[in-house]
Amino acid sequence: MRSPATAIRRRKATADGADARSTGAAAADTAWLDTAPLALKDTVEQMEGVDGRPLLFDVATGRYVAVSKAGTVVLSLLEGAPTAKEVARRITSSSSGDPQRIEDSVARFFTELRQAGVLTIEPPTGQSRRARAMRYSLRQRMPRMALTRSVHVLLEPVARGLRKLPTGLVVGVWLLMVAAGVAIAGYALAVHSVPHYTSWSWLAVLLLTAQIAVHELGHALVCQYLQVPVREAGVTLMLYVMPVAYVDRTDAYRVRRRAPRVLIALAGPLSDAIWAGVAGVVLLTTHGAVHDVAGALMQLQVLLMLVNLNPLLPSDGYHALESAMGSINLRGRSFGYLLHLVTRAPLPSHLEASGRAKRVGYFAFGSLCLAYGVILVGMVVTWWWHVIQAVIGA
Repeated sequence: MRSPATAIRRRKATADGADARSTGAAAADTAWLDTAPLALKDTVEQMEGVDGRPLLFDVATGRYVAVSKAGTVVLSLLEGAPTAKEVARRITSSSSGDPQRIEDSVARFFTELRQAGVLTIEPPTGQSRRARAMRYSLRQRMPRMALTRSVHVLLEPVARGLRKLPTGLVVGVWLLMVAAGVAIAGYALAVHSVPHYTSWSWLAVLLLTAQIAVHELGHALVCQYLQVPVREAGVTLMLYVMPVAYVDRTDAYRVRRRAPRVLIALAGPLSDAIWAGVAGVVLLTTHGAVHDVAGALMQLQVLLMLVNLNPLLPSDGYHALESAMGSINLRGRSFGYLLHLVTRAPLPSHLEASGRAKRVGYFAFGSLCLAYGVILVGMVVTWWWHVIQAVIGA
């Protein structure tokens, strides 16, 4: 292991949460850095996640906090519950670097860990409005209503059976079914064009509601297959205006390889493609009401799949992109950087240490997400307004 001094020089110590993010703002009262004995909570575990990145996991809260490799070196110096100043002194004693810079980096590191709630010392209170706004932007948490925490009970027997088969075979057959579904649905749309809605089409909406549950079970099944706990399932408000189903896949941060994390994210849309193919077969082989319902359902299925694959929404496409890049909280970091540009709120250290290319990427991605979100929310609000007006008029 490299020396603490070398780690501090090569990479500034950072703490960016995977589920609960730090604000990056230094606490107004810094006296605790000189006097408070520091230690991780008994409920906090150190582990490695995607691409071998170090993570802190709080068993009590279920939250993850990502730290740099330099940060793990600093954490290794907490034996005996030293103060932050004592830790900085230990590093400085074996370093030729600027003592003040080292002390500032260590102080900021522990300030962010305290704000993330993983130290035995309680998080600070009375943060500034800009600091609270930065913390909120980084977390990117939408309102949720959990409906069940027992998804594993239903899926474990299926996952156990699939684990007995070669992984390549399971994934290969699954992808073949997806390809067949896309081909059949595409052919059905090409032959029949856009289906006409009839008085029977309301059945398609009911069937789609059931399929949305299957969509979420797809995510959960892949998690269960990989032995990643699914904490809960329920309903959330995407962009605070659109109710959508969800399964809590927070523990996917434990998966160390990118490909399995991408499969977890894409499991829902890929299941949509399979069922769109099933609806396409029905559309091509039936007539009358069944034909009409199948056509309407397939059209909704394709629309649902495309919306879920859109990386500009906090949806499956975004999570797949994030997983493929090996990134953590790409959307939150992008919005945090935009907030910094607008309000000058202090950046957390993991963003401050980002190079120019990353900052440009955060700006571009955050701006696109924000613009698309504003347009989409405006469309949804306008639609609801027309619905309300129609009801009142009736």
